[in-house]
Amino acid sequence: MEWGVWHFRSNREATVTNPNELLLSQVRQSTAWFHARKTRPIWGRKLSSPETVTTLEGIEQVDAGEYLCRGEAGDIWPQSEKDLLRRYVPASDPASDGWQKYVPNPDAKGVMAIQMERPFEVIASWGALQGKAGDFLLKNFEDRDNLEPVDLWIVDQQLFGETYERQNGI
Repeated sequence: MEWGVWHFRSNREATVTNPNELLLSQVRQSTAWFHARKTRPIWGRKLSSPETVTTLEGIEQVDAGEYLCRGEAGDIWPQSEKDLLRRYVPASDPASDGWQKYVPNPDAKGVMAIQMERPFEVIASWGALQGKAGDFLLKNFEDRDNLEPVDLWIVDQQLFGETYERQNGI
């Protein structure tokens, strides 16, 4: 398969309903998807007012009521309370600065991941995410058979290696 630089803001006709359609068409037939689970803790803080944050993938607007999550390497990303509590469980009370430690939920099924060979962009509900060659494209494990998942995100190659573990059997 020929992998090119992927840009997924479509100028195509209005029939395009998934902004990641072109990206998904590139990886849809790949057998390189694999099951993985997060293994390391994170810290989360519920926002009382909107914030603009710089993530590894770009600048993102985060609404009040959403959570900012911080990994062990200091990487920041937004997450809804529902998704945070589906993937993680609180491991401490919030600190005075609002940050609270969370550990991976032992009942969470994990994610499906694929390592990308070229730079790529994902359009998420919170903004455009920029991935580098070698970074990983992830989707929820529950979407493993879904050819057009809505929830896609990027994990930096080094962070993926440090915080996720490949699972056998899928």
